[in-house]
Amino acid sequence: MAVINMPNVTITVPEELKAEMDKFSEVSWSEICRNAIARYVAARKNPTPQIQLMGKEIHLDPYDTRKGYPGMLIDILIQNNMDFDIVVDRILYTVTIIDESGSYRGVGTNADLYKRVVGANSMGGSQFFLPVMNEKIKSLDRYLKTKTFQCRIDCIVFVEDFGASFHQEVHGLKIPIDEWKDFVKNTVGKGEVVGTH
Repeated sequence: MAVINMPNVTITVPEELKAEMDKFSEVSWSEICRNAIARYVAARKNPTPQIQLMGKEIHLDPYDTRKGYPGMLIDILIQNNMDFDIVVDRILYTVTIIDESGSYRGVGTNADLYKRVVGANSMGGSQFFLPVMNEKIKSLDRYLKTKTFQCRIDCIVFVEDFGASFHQEVHGLKIPIDEWKDFVKNTVGKGEVVGTH
C-alpha cells in the first residue's frame, strides 16, 4: 500500500479550547480539521452540495401512532459524492402521485428536520411521514381505480456550510392498487361512498 505524504498545517486555538479538546483523547482532531477545510473549500468552489437522492420505500399507514393521522411513510437514500463528511440540516418534501391518465395529483408537503451526518462517499437516509387527511384520500381515490401508480417526490436538501440548496425529483416509488384500496377502506371507512364525488 502506498504511503501518502501530506503537508502539515499548524492551527492555533485559545488555551481554554485546547483544554477542552484534551478531554477527548480518542478524537482525531486532524481528521476533523481536514473535513472542515475540505468542506469549506468545496462550498467556496461550488455552493451546491454534490449529492444524489434515491427512493427506497413507501408505505401507506392507515393510522400512524406518533402523528394520529393516516398517511405515507417514505424512505429516501442520500448519497454523498464528496470526499468529506457532510451534515444534512433539513429536507423539504412535496409529494405528488401520477394517476391512471398520467396526470399529477398533489398529495402534500412535509419536512424532515432531523440533522444527520453522511460520511464521505457513503450513503445515509431520511424517513418522513406525510399525513393525508380523509378528504384528500377521497379526492385522490377518484383518479386511482385499477392500476398500480407512482409517486413523485420533489426534494430540497439543505447541507451545512453550503450556500445553495440541492434540488432533485425522486421517481420510481410505486404503490400497488390493492394496497391503496385497503388504505382507503381502513381510513375513510366502509360506510362512506368513495370515488363518486
